[in-house]
Amino acid sequence: MTSPIIAPLVARHAGDAAFYWSRHDDSVHSPLIGLIELIEFDRLLEAHLDGLRVAGEAGWAIALSSLQRWRSSGEAFVCALLALEAPNAGERLRVVWGLVEADPARMLRGLISALAWVTPEERQTWVARWRVEGSPPALQVVAWRASRLGLDDEREGLRGHLQTALGSCHAPVRAAACRLAGELREYERLLPMLSDADEAVRAEAAIAQAPSNTLISASALWQCVMQQLQVSASLTGRPRRDAEHRLGRWVRQLGPIVPLGHPGVAQLLQQLPVRLGLYFVLHHGDGALLPWVARQADHPDAARLAGWVWAALTGVDPELAGLALPPTRLDDGQVTRLTDDLDPGLPDIDAAALQAAAVPPRTEQPCLWGGELNRERLLDVLRNGPQALRWIAAQRLRLAGGPWFDCRAPARAQLLQLARLAAA
Repeated sequence: MTSPIIAPLVARHAGDAAFYWSRHDDSVHSPLIGLIELIEFDRLLEAHLDGLRVAGEAGWAIALSSLQRWRSSGEAFVCALLALEAPNAGERLRVVWGLVEADPARMLRGLISALAWVTPEERQTWVARWRVEGSPPALQVVAWRASRLGLDDEREGLRGHLQTALGSCHAPVRAAACRLAGELREYERLLPMLSDADEAVRAEAAIAQAPSNTLISASALWQCVMQQLQVSASLTGRPRRDAEHRLGRWVRQLGPIVPLGHPGVAQLLQQLPVRLGLYFVLHHGDGALLPWVARQADHPDAARLAGWVWAALTGVDPELAGLALPPTRLDDGQVTRLTDDLDPGLPDIDAAALQAAAVPPRTEQPCLWGGELNRERLLDVLRNGPQALRWIAAQRLRLAGGPWFDCRAPARAQLLQLARLAAA
């Protein structure tokens, strides 16, 4: 006898699995969520995935129905993972792909992530099939993005296929191949990509090139940021949101590779929207810019963010140092500042007190958490910091010649890589 399937309960498993994956994936730049929270998200995610696995074909059908209804990355992740684990993986993946290819920009991230949650053998099977030139371009993007997950197993084999991807007629494939070329340290192959006709390809080539030559990389990426600023200002709706997401990624990558004291930084901060400017300073790490950060605490759209960036760089807790305002209860209908909705959970900053606070002396090295970024501090941030700072630490390690550390990877994979980094 088999237990009956309680469809509403299984549907809840499907919805909650998509929710916890989204919480994990969206946390990559969170100032509040750290590795401990990721471990808890993943524990709950696995519990709901187990509920779908136990439900068998009914679990698959209900998860697929959820994907058909919501068409988001979370549902795509759940269905792709169930498909990859199944004996009839090919049949299920064709169904998933039929839905994902209708709007890859919205759902592709879930499919890429699912490949990080399966065994290396399962991942390599599908990556090898999808990266060939005759596959749909979006599937090639999935394959090349996921190839970064298995470098130790097939590094030489990937080099043999890389040039074909870099020469693809599809710009997203070339951009994905640039990311992998950086991890393979194929920097000579990246140099021609800095002159690619597509701006996104040029940007990815510049980011991948950074560990080899930060000056060339910073110059190329800076140009892409300035061009993207102009493009995003002329767009509306979803195209604008996509352009702003791309711009945010490039600004975060630009920060660590611009030399401290660069004379163009002041002008860049004038041209960037204030929140992007704060993110640039956070990733740049120049203590000389702390007075500029403190001045942004007066900005109605960035007050809480400015206080958090100041604290992240100095290592000073605004609430313990008397730089935060006491909590206030707003009357119904009273208009709140945008930053209250954009940065919930961060302390409300006393702008005058922050601007009068003593600024630590400038150092010749970038700072984070009140100190210079040596390897020990970076590893400490990766273990104990919030995701936003862990991402910075991962980029700094990569720029210093270390391996790529994926702050979006399953928590168990991150713990294993942390152990390897500590032992190295």
